[in-house]
Amino acid sequence: MIDRKTIYGRFSRWAALRPDAVAVVEEGCLVTYRELDSMANAIMSKFYEKEYPAIGLVMSHGIEMIAAMLAVLKSGAAYVPAEPSLPQERIDYMMRTAGVDFIITDEYCRNLPEAQPLADRSRSDGVAYILFTSGTSGRPKGVVVENHSVVNYADAFEREFHVAPGDVMLQYSICSFDIFVEEVFTTLLNGATIAIPPKEVHDGTLSDLMDFCERHGVTEISGFPYLLADMNRYHRYPAKLRLLISGGDVL
Repeated sequence: MIDRKTIYGRFSRWAALRPDAVAVVEEGCLVTYRELDSMANAIMSKFYEKEYPAIGLVMSHGIEMIAAMLAVLKSGAAYVPAEPSLPQERIDYMMRTAGVDFIITDEYCRNLPEAQPLADRSRSDGVAYILFTSGTSGRPKGVVVENHSVVNYADAFEREFHVAPGDVMLQYSICSFDIFVEEVFTTLLNGATIAIPPKEVHDGTLSDLMDFCERHGVTEISGFPYLLADMNRYHRYPAKLRLLISGGDVL
């Protein structure tokens, strides 16, 4: 029986209810909920025989990264994300501290063969992810979050902001920030769509980013105050934007 209080369990509900709805869109590429679920199974089939408590993700942002996250979660492990651009010493420290001895990379997720659905080993009280903050001591500190906490947050987000199928959330944050969790899981666990800009757009001008949002019908943005300030300064707002979330003492 699928546990609806796990991230994968909640996602799989939408994959069954709306299999042909768009789950993730990139520039020139998209996957449906059914296809994303199939990709997750294909990735998981490569490491499923061994149970890992934690699995590292060192990947560029894209469809494969989201599928790999779901694969790790369905396997019952916690994912430990790190941006590939981080210094190798920092990545090594994070993975060692989290007890990671297996890491998924972009290369690992290429040329995936079709795979049969595998059993869901996730548990509501199981650790979903470990995010490493910068740490006041100068050393990164890991924050551990369980599956049910993320599902509860997705529920609360839906009640407060009414996210639903048809909404499109911009995925703009780096993977080690909790905003990333908000962008990805309040979207996939409520039947909406994630829009991931290419690196050149993410690192480009505000105009580039707003053009991307227009092309993909972005309705939700969760970002730091500087993004909001730039949008105000240049008077650039996506036409379909209905929800803009920001936080920080500068506000």
